[in-house]
Amino acid sequence: MKNKLSGWKDVFLFTLAQTLKSKAFVASFIIMMLLALVASPVMNMMSAADGENANYTITKMYVYDETGYFNADTVRAMLKTGGWTVQVDMGGTPQEGEAYEKLCAHVDESETSAVLLFVTAKEGPVELFLEYSRNGEIKKTELTAFEQVLFAAFEECRYDALKVDAAQRELLSAQVSTSVLRAGMDGNVVSEGDTSISGFEYWFLYGLLFIGMMICMMVGSQVATSVIVEKSSKVVEYLLTSVKPLAIIVGKVLAMLCVVMTEMVGLIVVFAASNAITGQKTGENVLAKLISPEVLGKLNPVNIALGLIFIALGMIFYATLAGLAGATVSRMEEAGEGLVMFTISVLVGVYVGIGAAGSLLGAGDNPFAVFAMLFPLSSPFLMPGAIVIGKAPVWIIVVSFVLLVALIALLFWFVARVYEALIVHNGNRIGIKQLLKMRN
Repeated sequence: MKNKLSGWKDVFLFTLAQTLKSKAFVASFIIMMLLALVASPVMNMMSAADGENANYTITKMYVYDETGYFNADTVRAMLKTGGWTVQVDMGGTPQEGEAYEKLCAHVDESETSAVLLFVTAKEGPVELFLEYSRNGEIKKTELTAFEQVLFAAFEECRYDALKVDAAQRELLSAQVSTSVLRAGMDGNVVSEGDTSISGFEYWFLYGLLFIGMMICMMVGSQVATSVIVEKSSKVVEYLLTSVKPLAIIVGKVLAMLCVVMTEMVGLIVVFAASNAITGQKTGENVLAKLISPEVLGKLNPVNIALGLIFIALGMIFYATLAGLAGATVSRMEEAGEGLVMFTISVLVGVYVGIGAAGSLLGAGDNPFAVFAMLFPLSSPFLMPGAIVIGKAPVWIIVVSFVLLVALIALLFWFVARVYEALIVHNGNRIGIKQLLKMRN
């Protein structure tokens, strides 16, 4: 194996230098850094703009209450706390007839900054309906925020009407927690605790899955493009005179890994600096808005490092697979066709990871989630997030790591057997059956 890797450093340095000084890389790197630089202030500006809109648009609310629970003073006070100074007009109980219809038409046609609240409880639960002018200035984002405050205010009105004291309110509003107890054949508890994930944790997993997919697709396409270009220009044939086939693919993969890691580190550093400066000026922390406190509280150097290791291993595996796929074609025009195997592998891994995240959201630990964490195609996408939120036990981390490394080693062995024949092949694209025959 050592002889087969001889010369990989030369390939690594050559590929790295060529990539870093290319116009495409320089342009894309500058654009990404600029986006990371302006992301924080732009998001804070948008947030501030939404807040300003929510304070001043709605100025009046007509109320028709069938329940008798509505208290104008309570609602007015809570709305004022949320930023609205609203005049409340109690219209009484809606009746079948022209009066209610006339008021609806009046709000729709003339009251551009007013809403009409209809509270009904004829059948089933209490329902709140908001109507507003189609030609008015009230925005959807404001109306959503107004509705949330209004709902909370009406809950207070109901508590007051039913004379619920503070202790009873605390009991009614208390969060219900669950735990899962599993027992062995002897009846003793072998594990305890709620193994399901929250909605925030699910979206954190989903975000990391998407980022992982984009990284692997980007690295893979770059490696495949490099292989195809060198193959079509006959450069690789000169390389083979002094460098082993395995060394070529290993050098290229590691070079692209370094390039992507450079881009990731640059993005993180620039965004963190931008967020810190923006936070000092505005008092708003964008990172805290993007990631929930329950996820931020679980971040530490150990799980971040483990997550990055799995991301790096995933990049190595998928980049090697892309390089192998790129070597099966002779021209750039055939690149899309040749990368089908690579693309399908990435999508299978991502969709298995998404399915596992969904199963954790609903039921906690389950065989499918364990399978997805161990499956080498999906583990690079799922494991980083699972490690961060504490849903990956030590034994799963170890076994998943061993399986992924073993698959990479197997792929390297296969590349060493077939790459030389692939790289000098010119003609029609090589299919999977032909590829498997080459290993002999």
